[in-house]
Amino acid sequence: MIKFSRYGGYECSSKGDIRFSAFGAYMPDGRTIEAHYQCDVKGYAVGSSNWRLGKGKPPLDKTKDMWAEYLNLWKTWAGNNPKLLTELRELAATKNNTLSDMFATTPVNQARALATILNETK
Repeated sequence: MIKFSRYGGYECSSKGDIRFSAFGAYMPDGRTIEAHYQCDVKGYAVGSSNWRLGKGKPPLDKTKDMWAEYLNLWKTWAGNNPKLLTELRELAATKNNTLSDMFATTPVNQARALATILNETK
């Protein structure tokens, strides 16, 4: 089982392995997961790449399940990057099967999303 934490695991952020950061993980349309989440999911500028528009703000549609939406973005990425997902599983094993995101301040974070996907795709 892969775990996630804020510190101490294989770092999946822009300060760690950027390939597994929302700023370095690209969707099929060429925008990052961060852009999709801040612009499209939160609703601040659908189709835009200006992720700063939504950063730190609540979603415009309060009925959305933000965790489910974020996880789905990462599932799309994972489906398009199976080799990277396999590599991430191996990298997590070097850090006690833990992924971390030092910038995570909420449950909606890349370490949790990636750990969830790895645990679902054994």
